[in-house]
Amino acid sequence: MALQREDEMGSLRYLFVDMNSYFASVEQQERPELRGRPIGIVPSMVETTCCIAASYEAKRAGVKTGTSVHQARGLCPSIQFIEARPPLYVQYHHRILDVAEQVVHVEQVCSIDEFYSKLIGRECLTSNAVDLAWKIKGYLREQVGACLRCSVGIAPSVWLAKVATDMEKPDGLSVILPEDIPHLLFSLDLKDLPGIGRRMEARLHAHGIQTVRQLWALNLRQLQAIWGSRVWAETWWHHLRGHDLPPKPTFRRMVGQSHVLAPSLRHPAGVRAVLIRLLHKAAARLRKLRYRADLLTIGVEHLDRPPWSGQTRLGCVSDTFSILQGFQRIWPAWPGGAPLRAAVTLSHLISQAGATLPLFRYQQNLDRLAEIMDRLNLKYGRYIVYFGGMFGSDQAAPTRISFTQIPDQEDFGDSTGKTLILRAHNPAQP
Repeated sequence: MALQREDEMGSLRYLFVDMNSYFASVEQQERPELRGRPIGIVPSMVETTCCIAASYEAKRAGVKTGTSVHQARGLCPSIQFIEARPPLYVQYHHRILDVAEQVVHVEQVCSIDEFYSKLIGRECLTSNAVDLAWKIKGYLREQVGACLRCSVGIAPSVWLAKVATDMEKPDGLSVILPEDIPHLLFSLDLKDLPGIGRRMEARLHAHGIQTVRQLWALNLRQLQAIWGSRVWAETWWHHLRGHDLPPKPTFRRMVGQSHVLAPSLRHPAGVRAVLIRLLHKAAARLRKLRYRADLLTIGVEHLDRPPWSGQTRLGCVSDTFSILQGFQRIWPAWPGGAPLRAAVTLSHLISQAGATLPLFRYQQNLDRLAEIMDRLNLKYGRYIVYFGGMFGSDQAAPTRISFTQIPDQEDFGDSTGKTLILRAHNPAQP
């Protein structure tokens, strides 16, 4: 595929922004006493958890995402642990996007700390693209805060622009031009390429691929033998050559929620209440995404025995009550033990647009009930209305942020006022 030269129309098409140590940087911006100090962000203040983010001061000591609290203390004795504040991180996320929009249109939000813009016209010229990057950095510093630093990558494709953000951190700016491809990539490790994690790296090694140069030299048939998919083989072949691929349509395969239990909830009643809360959250999320689910999976990890899971068919539903009925069918099989982590997954999804509407008044009424619950919770505060099985666990599994799914502001609006609890004593008769 021939790439047009910069002097014809501009060779750079994408500007990618990656916020550096995002959660930790937000905390340091909000709390001046934390600036310049090693901090680790944890989901809850317990010894059994791990860091979900670390400041650069902590990273220099070896602390990273996934490092346990105990390990982090060993690596960095002066580290200070801070409990995560997801609503604050979402608030800053939207402020950052607003600032970026003052400079160049944000084409796609990739995660809570990553987004990219598609350059057009004269923006594609190297000097102009670099000017845009510096302007974004300056505006973030002035309008959001000096602690909020970002690495910017500019390249002919989204994938290469993402690669460029990791080439100079923190607060870096890297440009990959067509003439840099592929030789600039040869200086990188396989794990530096987006999409190659620990397992994929091991698979490449098993096929004798140790370097990016070796990976680039493979033909489509060889790539397909490694990835097991012609589509992925073609995607990687084009990625490594800097080709700009059209975005692929996505289809969600599952909606899930999980939570590490606080010590006070590591007993049968506690894990059951948390699972029911997680089911409420997953069901509401399912409806918001406009899907129905046919399969429910419940999982529990233990301190004293192997993990357990159970499944049941739901029959293409989206209402909370039907999903709770599925839970009641699964839960008696739980073998007991000392629970540590609870998880629920709704899968075998069908879009609302493509699903057959319920024919029976019973299911129609359950769908209407779910819709009314969603409206009340959105208007008056989350969990103003819920089923009685969740009572007592309303603070047990607060909304978290995954790096690929950004909650809306209203997702954090847990009510502190009056609550209506729906009690269903007979699961067969709502």
